[in-house]
Amino acid sequence: MSFAEEGRSSRAGRAGNAGCRMILLASLAMLCSFSLCAHDGIGNADTVRVRQPLKFNGRWPASPLYAADASIRFEDTLGVVHRIGRLTDKNGAPEGYVSHIETPVCSDTLCNLMDIRMFWSLSGSYWGYDTIPRKPLTKNDHIKFNEKDYEKLHELLMDEQSILRRRHKDDLFDKEAKRVSNVVDAVTGATAKEVKEAVVDGAVYSSYTIYHLVHSQLAAVIRDDVRKNLLPGLAEKLINSERADERIFLIKELEAGQLPAYTGKMIETIPMAIPIDRLYIMKKLPSASWNRKDVQVPVAEMAELLDIHSLSHFLNQLKAADTLHIECLRKLSERLPYFSVNQVRTYLSLLERDPEFLKDPAIVKAVKETAAGPGYQYRSYLESFLAKNQLQ
Repeated sequence: MSFAEEGRSSRAGRAGNAGCRMILLASLAMLCSFSLCAHDGIGNADTVRVRQPLKFNGRWPASPLYAADASIRFEDTLGVVHRIGRLTDKNGAPEGYVSHIETPVCSDTLCNLMDIRMFWSLSGSYWGYDTIPRKPLTKNDHIKFNEKDYEKLHELLMDEQSILRRRHKDDLFDKEAKRVSNVVDAVTGATAKEVKEAVVDGAVYSSYTIYHLVHSQLAAVIRDDVRKNLLPGLAEKLINSERADERIFLIKELEAGQLPAYTGKMIETIPMAIPIDRLYIMKKLPSASWNRKDVQVPVAEMAELLDIHSLSHFLNQLKAADTLHIECLRKLSERLPYFSVNQVRTYLSLLERDPEFLKDPAIVKAVKETAAGPGYQYRSYLESFLAKNQLQ
């Protein structure tokens, strides 16, 4: 069923032109409620233009996007059927996904159905959300969201590692504390302390339900559609995306034989990624690539951005490499004061692999200045290294 078809209704016994007009008007009215504009002649007959959402992560395209037929159908764990459509540009090229979600979020009368439009990138990651005209989001006691609440929901949905990801619905409330509704005759548990800071105040069930729909159930369906129907034709678009999540999605889909052709783009993606994904990319790089100057030097140049695990992995790959490039070691010497004790040991062992490294003025100067730094806690290691190699 398409987005246009979702709003269509018919009455038994209606026929002819009058009936057709009724259906058309109902369709147009529903499109407006979906926050979609009338067809503007740029897309094709099966798409409708989508307005910029209320909240979005990253950049929203300056050019119009269109919602194609919502041909992807999925029934969630609550038995609610969701329809997902692809977002395309004016030429029909995929840009993301969109779904109009109307779902129950709690088991009592303290909250309304959640009615919202969700957007995902081509990696199945959260991109943004929009409200439905005349249907604001509400909290317990049917209190409308304010601007702070909308921003809090956006912050929650941007956090792929939220505490909600690891919580069951039964863990959301403190079973000992109770909250009584001021509007209806009902009682609910007070929000558990460990989740209170992550969710919208007064909308715990709503926060939990939409979070799991966006990041777990519907995201998996979207990624499956990309794998089955859009790859490998979408590979170049994904690896050149300004969104880290789309690049990383493609990198995770690459097979071993494809990696050499994408090594440069993988290196380029490392500083864009969060720590866990940086380490994943570095581990997936072909072992032979660590011998290359165009791999060693760019990674050394981003050492300041690397977390302790990613930097340690890099140093260990250099230790295992057949070839070391002095430009890489020079760049790393600039970060020597910030290395952990094990990283210092590894770096010094790299310098001892070639006498030429020990003669390099920039490297020797960096080691001496670090050792002389006030309060430097690993001074003894550097002083011992300098004495051993007669560099004092």
